[in-house]
Amino acid sequence: MRTFLKIEMKAGEDLPGSIASGSGLVELLDKLYNRLNDDMAVEVHVYREFTLIGTRQKGHGDKMLKKFINFGFSPYRKNEKSDALSYAIRTIDDGDLPEYCYRAISGDLDALRQTTLHLIRAYDAKIRRMQDKGKSISEIEPFILRRDTASHRLDLEDDEFMEVSEPIIIEIPKNPEFFYNEDDVCISGNED
Repeated sequence: MRTFLKIEMKAGEDLPGSIASGSGLVELLDKLYNRLNDDMAVEVHVYREFTLIGTRQKGHGDKMLKKFINFGFSPYRKNEKSDALSYAIRTIDDGDLPEYCYRAISGDLDALRQTTLHLIRAYDAKIRRMQDKGKSISEIEPFILRRDTASHRLDLEDDEFMEVSEPIIIEIPKNPEFFYNEDDVCISGNED
């Protein structure tokens, strides 16, 4: 008998890494956003080592299309890359996110802690929705574990917290009123 250890890959990790300029990133996000239907959103997943760009349809998973290895969050990365990524996101969301979301992209630890708190609230809401729909504990358990892991991060010292905090997930729907319902946990600029 053979035993294998499988480590879960990050979504989109298998995409080939590319390098983008700030203007190329703006152009890509703009094109993706302009092609969306009302039930779709552009998704930007910002990891320490790379950034994934993709789309998501309401009620379905995301589809990552591009992986850029010269963008990511960290206080050790050059600020112009973080600024370019924030600018690219602002071009399609009209700066609608709270300022701390953009600061998190630059590796600001307090802002990363705020995005982690939001992630915990989003997992809590997802768990409640799944329970309300009568989902089995085996279906709900992965989300409980993710929530608990995110919650544990908040107890870590800054250096450790930076090492385990990822990703920052930003979702920009074409029509937020249609895309979200009252049970969804989402944040916008008026919650800063």
